[in-house]
Amino acid sequence: MTRPRLALAASGWLALLATGLPDAHPVRVGAVTLFLLVCPGLAAQLALRPAVAWRRPGHPAAVLELALVTLVLGLALTTLVAVVLFLGGVFTATRSLLVLAALTSVLALLPHRAAVAGRDR
Repeated sequence: MTRPRLALAASGWLALLATGLPDAHPVRVGAVTLFLLVCPGLAAQLALRPAVAWRRPGHPAAVLELALVTLVLGLALTTLVAVVLFLGGVFTATRSLLVLAALTSVLALLPHRAAVAGRDR
């Protein structure tokens, strides 16, 4: 397990801890916003490993593509969690953040697909 994956897995829990700060505190707003926009999408990217983004590492178009897909996936997962909680009648910002933190941790800690395929051989 690499340190970036462990940091990504811990990011949601740190954002959840930041909710203990007063409302509109800059650290709270920054931590939660950064987590919601980036971390769930990046964890999904690492779990899914789209071939196009990883084929050309360092290429400016690949970096931009990876950033854009990460942002879109993060927003999509955040929206999906919010809708499910709203439909269930149990939506709160803290619950939403809790579900996303757990989802991000699970996705970030999944083993690499290549490593799993290598064991099957």
